[in-house]
Amino acid sequence: MKTGTLDRIDQSILAELQADAGLQNQTLAERVNLSPSACLKRVQRLRRAGVIREEVAILDAARVGFPVLVISRVSLRSTTREAIQAFERKVHALPQVLQCHCVAGDTDFVLVICARSLPEYQAFAQEQLGDALELENYSSDVVLSTTKFTTQLPLDRA
Repeated sequence: MKTGTLDRIDQSILAELQADAGLQNQTLAERVNLSPSACLKRVQRLRRAGVIREEVAILDAARVGFPVLVISRVSLRSTTREAIQAFERKVHALPQVLQCHCVAGDTDFVLVICARSLPEYQAFAQEQLGDALELENYSSDVVLSTTKFTTQLPLDRA
């Protein structure tokens, strides 16, 4: 399913689910002006097509013990396909890495990393981002505050 094949009702369903993935089907159907059975079929189709990847609870990191958020920019020693895939496999196995983005520009990857404290992050960086990942270099920015955080895509709701 391509983005262009999403009609107004699909976009409305997705917007509602982005705001609250725990909506009951009956409530969702009412909000998008569909019968419950038609709404359920559409949601199931969107899941099968991979448009809805997963439904999760978004936690407040600080309240569950991870007040430190760090943005790290990483350059690899080698950017061969094998080196990139090896890096991605290693990073995928690190639970502290919340996001990993391959980017164009001065660095190869941008990582978003959580930690319980700055010393914990420092130990993580030395042990996991140093020679362990075959990096050319990395730099880190500690997030002081977050002005905006959302996972909601700006879908058109006509």
